[in-house]
Amino acid sequence: MNIFNTLKLLIFYSTLIPLAVFADNKANLIISYGDHNSAPYAIEKGEQLSAGIIKDIATEIAGELDITITFAKTPRKRIERYLESNTIHVELITSPAWLSNSEKLQWSETIFIERDIMVVKADNPKQYNGLVDFRGMIIGTIRGYKYPKLQPFFDKDYFIRYDVSNLNVNFIRLELDRIDALVDADILINYQLMQNKNSHIFKVLPLTVSQQNIRAALSPNAPVTINQFNQALKKLKDQGVIAAILKKYYIDVR
Repeated sequence: MNIFNTLKLLIFYSTLIPLAVFADNKANLIISYGDHNSAPYAIEKGEQLSAGIIKDIATEIAGELDITITFAKTPRKRIERYLESNTIHVELITSPAWLSNSEKLQWSETIFIERDIMVVKADNPKQYNGLVDFRGMIIGTIRGYKYPKLQPFFDKDYFIRYDVSNLNVNFIRLELDRIDALVDADILINYQLMQNKNSHIFKVLPLTVSQQNIRAALSPNAPVTINQFNQALKKLKDQGVIAAILKKYYIDVR
């Protein structure tokens, strides 16, 4: 190779070095998920997050912010501590009412609205017009979750709370008549029923227990500002991207 060609190659490779360095210096946002995030919020293949609402929304936000993301499986009981210490940067599907240290965190605008609804067996003939109609029943709930509208009834033993790790377990327990009803988010319940070959034995009640604005919690020193995060989120909402992601996993079965 002559000197002229060698010089051209050196010039070419020298132009790539700054680009590589720039790519390596992109901010990396650590997004948490865990077993408490039932499908379709988080869908795993093996031990890796492979699909779901958390992955889809986080990927779109990262694209808007031109950053990289890492998904970290995090036990529910460690979320507050890990956020506060910046071990993780974002808990995407949450609400200030659910985290005990919410005042120490940064909060996004509303991503979407989630409704808590209830399911009973299809052969249950009783009419349920309000929470008072569940007197004496065992209600399947998720360990570590707060149910502000139900808690006064639990406190008075008006009906009984029975905690498990995830919604799928509650459906199994309801099928086996170990509980009388279950409560969870509408999008989770509808997705589970879509996947359940025995969905015909369950009945979704036309009763909204509560609804909450789902917002992302950001750690105090996240590598992106809350304003940057919210700007990206607003753009995705305005363009219909968030709605399309939810529609991808959601069918109203009521």
